[in-house]
Amino acid sequence: MVVACVGGGSNALGIFSGFMDDKDVKLIGVEAGGRSLSSGKHAATLVAGRVGILHGARAYLLQDKEGQVYETESVSAGLDYPAVGPEHCLLKDTGRAEYVAAEDAEVLDAFELLTKSEGILPALESAHALAYLMSQKGKLDAETVAVVNLSGRGDKDVSIVEKRRPS
Repeated sequence: MVVACVGGGSNALGIFSGFMDDKDVKLIGVEAGGRSLSSGKHAATLVAGRVGILHGARAYLLQDKEGQVYETESVSAGLDYPAVGPEHCLLKDTGRAEYVAAEDAEVLDAFELLTKSEGILPALESAHALAYLMSQKGKLDAETVAVVNLSGRGDKDVSIVEKRRPS
């Protein structure tokens, strides 16, 4: 299994590309679930969006009935985008990749866990992928190998984490 965050999509596509032809490898893209999907305060385009046109491209996006783009919300600025690249739309529509959302609270938990346990400050974007993997604890077979794409540096996100989680 390969797990990566998805905003516009380049992070996940970079790592997915090496496994695309291996159908035994499950590809999981994790979008920004923001406060929650039910609140509408999120950026989970592939999970909760529908097909529309943005920047001249036909893709999944968060929009109202008239096609006006919704304002998005996420603890991670890099995933706070109302659409996704067309490659991810194809991967979703063909079933080659699965897309899920991680909420801000889960992401902050994942950020803190990796930081405290390993001394690695993940970027909040990548912490979405970690949050998904943490949510799978006890659900995966012992033989499951999981690769999480950690990109970026979390030192730029420390002030955001401090504001959201004062000690």
